[in-house]
Amino acid sequence: MTTIGIIGGGKAATLHADAALQMRGVELIGVGGRPGTADRLAASAAVPDLALPALCEANLVVIAVPPPEVTTVAELVAKQILGGAPVRAVMIEPPLRSLPQLSVPTVLAANLLHAPVVKQALRAIGSMHTPHHLQLRVRQPKPTWGAHGTPAFGGPLHDPGIRLASLLLAAASEAAVHVEQIEIEGGVHAAIELASGRRAGLDVAWLEGSSRIELEVADDGGVILLTLDPLPRLEIDGRQLEPPDLHPLDALGFVGQLDRLRRTADGAEPWPSVATGLAIEALLDPQSSAR
Repeated sequence: MTTIGIIGGGKAATLHADAALQMRGVELIGVGGRPGTADRLAASAAVPDLALPALCEANLVVIAVPPPEVTTVAELVAKQILGGAPVRAVMIEPPLRSLPQLSVPTVLAANLLHAPVVKQALRAIGSMHTPHHLQLRVRQPKPTWGAHGTPAFGGPLHDPGIRLASLLLAAASEAAVHVEQIEIEGGVHAAIELASGRRAGLDVAWLEGSSRIELEVADDGGVILLTLDPLPRLEIDGRQLEPPDLHPLDALGFVGQLDRLRRTADGAEPWPSVATGLAIEALLDPQSSAR
């Protein structure tokens, strides 16, 4: 039995807790965080509301706290591990601005990269001949939690843009080296220069209506369209592929993400790495690269 502790009590922490409760061979020992959120999550998940040291008695720790608190909480977890806590792997929700060095494998939370339909799409994109068109479009209502739109968050490019940029870069299969930002209706277009000189585009906007994510990739031979509204759907050259019949937490990659974290604790390569998250943050931070 692998044990897991979740630090946080908001939306992301709730999804991770629900995913852990869906898994076999995993025991959620507790959650912890701010009074009024973590205690409600603990009650709904029927697990204890624990302090951070007790949560670090788990094999796996998920840090799902508001962005301004990530560094402080990661430092506290790092101290617990150095003090002998049995944590074998850590997962951290983005955005990430700075992190201490942890002595165990540490991965970036990016649930969509672990979603079965998304993984199928990435395999199909990987078989294309040097795609010349890579575009990720994100439209969603302005989040109601936290201080979105303030300088601490930086608007829609910072969230959900930074949270979803790893999907675009996974499709590109190479690093980004430069970004130029242009204002669009309700948000920002980020023109991303890749290491090879190719370009990719990230359009993110806060608009009224239902959320929608579209990843479009094309080469000279065809087009792949991955859509999330809200579950992933894949279209290759105009042909809609039938998605598997999965629980939403499986379909969106939350269960697969925790399974990968468990395998990381057993020696699998950390993926995606927190270095990826830090690099994305550095490129897209509006305070340093806005145009």
